[in-house]
Amino acid sequence: MSFLRFIIFLLGVFIIIFLLALLLPSKVTVAKSVDINASHDKIKNQIANFEQWKNWYPAFKDENITIVKNPSKENIISSVTLKDKEGKTILLNLVDTSNNKINIDVESASSTKVDYTFLLIPKLNNQTQLTWDVNINLGWYPWKRIEGILFDKFSGSQYEAALDDLRKAAEN
Repeated sequence: MSFLRFIIFLLGVFIIIFLLALLLPSKVTVAKSVDINASHDKIKNQIANFEQWKNWYPAFKDENITIVKNPSKENIISSVTLKDKEGKTILLNLVDTSNNKINIDVESASSTKVDYTFLLIPKLNNQTQLTWDVNINLGWYPWKRIEGILFDKFSGSQYEAALDDLRKAAEN
C-alpha cells in the first residue's frame, strides 16, 4: 500500500510541476549590450556581412565547422549554413538591415525557434551602443520553458564574449 501512495505522490508532484511550467512564458529574450568606439556603418558591416563573422562569432572560428554560403532566396538578404563533423547544421538567414536594426533568423534541427536582433544606437564621439537580443521561442514543452529560465545562466557569458570580440574587431 505504501508503494502505491509513493507512486501517487510522484505522479501528483509531476502534474504540479507540469502545470506550473505551463504558466512560464513560451518566449524568452536574452539581451546583451556593449559600447563600441566605432561608426555605425563599421559595426553594421561586421554583423550584416557573414564573411566578417569569423572576427567575432565563435562558430565561425571553430575549425571543426564548415561554413557554406547559400544561394539567394526571396526575402533573405544573405544566408550561410554551418555544418559540424557530425552532420548537424545551423542556418543563419539575414532578413533585415533597415535603419538601426539587423535581424537574423537561426534555423536548426531543434524545435526551439531562435532569432537574433542587433540594435545599433549612435552616440556622441563616434560611439555606438550595440544591443544583441537573442529571442527564443520555446514552444509548449514544459521542460523547455523551465530551461528558458536558465538560458541566460547557461549561455549569457558566450554572448558577452562574442560581443567583446565584435567590439575589438570593429574598433580595429
